[in-house]
Amino acid sequence: MGSFWKILLVSVLIFYIFSLIIKWIFRRKMRKLQEQMEQFGQNGNQSERDETKNPHVDPNIGEYTDFEEIE
Repeated sequence: MGSFWKILLVSVLIFYIFSLIIKWIFRRKMRKLQEQMEQFGQNGNQSERDETKNPHVDPNIGEYTDFEEIE
C-alpha cells in the first residue's frame, strides 16, 4: 500500500509543476502580445494623424454608382 501513495504523490506533484509551467508560459506570451498590440496601436494612431493632416481628395472623382446584378 505504500507504493500507491508514492505514485499518487508523484502524480500530484508532476501535475502541479506542469500547471505552474503552463501558467508561466501563458503569462509571458500574453505580456508579449500586449506589448505588440501597444506598439501597433501607437503606429496606427500615428498614421491616422498623418492622413487627417493631409487629406488627399482627387477633384476628378465622380459620384458613386451602385450597380445591381441582372440575372
